[in-house]
Amino acid sequence: MPLDPNAVPGLLRALDSADVYVRITAAEALGKIGNPVAIARLVATLDDARPDVRRRVIGALMRIGTEPKARAAAQVVPGLARGLEDADPSVRWAAEAALRRLNISSARAALARWRGVGL
Repeated sequence: MPLDPNAVPGLLRALDSADVYVRITAAEALGKIGNPVAIARLVATLDDARPDVRRRVIGALMRIGTEPKARAAAQVVPGLARGLEDADPSVRWAAEAALRRLNISSARAALARWRGVGL
């Protein structure tokens, strides 16, 4: 069952919840909806103290970036690239996998910079 795009404003507010499970669920739902309007707020949520929330945000960004109707692949690359520098290895791994899946020139360039290739 598709999620209602009208839920986006409420889900964006839910990213500020004190409950970690609410933040995780909001990030996942925003990714499933695929609305590029959520990108900036999801990127800001990469500051969340919990790595499980940050990992779900990376997943949401990837879903938005790979949603053909959204045409937002290039818009999510900066957030995913930021995930490559995360302190938690699982978040870094998720960001690397998401950039590989996007497979656009800016994603490949972000991965190359992170690896120090071509610098």
